[in-house]
Amino acid sequence: MEENILDEIIKIKDVLPKKQRILCNYLVINYVKASMMTVAELAQASGVGTTTIMRLIKLLNYDSYSDFRKDLMNLSLMRNASSYIGIKQGIRTATVHNDTDILNALWIDTTQTIENFITPKNIQQVNSAVQLMIQSRTINLLGLRSSKTAALYLESMIDRFCPKIRQLSNESEFLFDKVWRLTPEDMVIVFSAWPCTRRTIEISNICRDQKVPIVLITNTALNPIARYADIVIDTNSINSGCGLIPILFIAEALTTELGNRLGPEATENLEKLEAFLDQSGVFQR
Repeated sequence: MEENILDEIIKIKDVLPKKQRILCNYLVINYVKASMMTVAELAQASGVGTTTIMRLIKLLNYDSYSDFRKDLMNLSLMRNASSYIGIKQGIRTATVHNDTDILNALWIDTTQTIENFITPKNIQQVNSAVQLMIQSRTINLLGLRSSKTAALYLESMIDRFCPKIRQLSNESEFLFDKVWRLTPEDMVIVFSAWPCTRRTIEISNICRDQKVPIVLITNTALNPIARYADIVIDTNSINSGCGLIPILFIAEALTTELGNRLGPEATENLEKLEAFLDQSGVFQR
């Protein structure tokens, strides 16, 4: 089995100077919390100086603290994250609040999460994704298991005014049959909340081999599909209790901006749909 960062720390910690041993012992026990800390926060929590931390990082052959923390976070996710991490976190949030203020607590959590991922990089990635959607022959959507909801939602929103949307998520048994026809003129939007399914990784790999552009919408940049994607929109919400809301927020942003850029074409299609639905008596007025 391949050794990880904790294995390395355990291997060397007993021969290190006292302060570095203290730091190592703290990291071994608290690596999950440490993966979310700044250098100053780790120094305070472990009771050592920032110089001690940087010496250990150099000893472990890391070029920077951010690289070190990324490996800690990766290990933390691998060992502790599950398909239901968001649901469990939401339940924990409810447990520590009275039932009279759970809506307010979840609203605060959701608001903070969304504010944190509205970064210049994500704004640029959303714009690039919409431009790719406009240029592509077809827009193919893929989301399996817990991510399927987001893929279906985006389809329901865009299909009303953009006819080139294709849903792959409903045909997991025939995914390979569908994907082999895709070309660089098409694109795939992959929804993949951690942990991603093996089938989603396989399909993303095939698309990359066929030079089909991929947009990945995920809740962590550590998602292995990121290596195949041309555009990655990361909500960084894996530890949030608001479930798929951040990812659905991205779906809303893509829908709104796509409609905005299509301009009169999108508006005309929506008006034609509204007229047809009224004529067909779909809704009770």
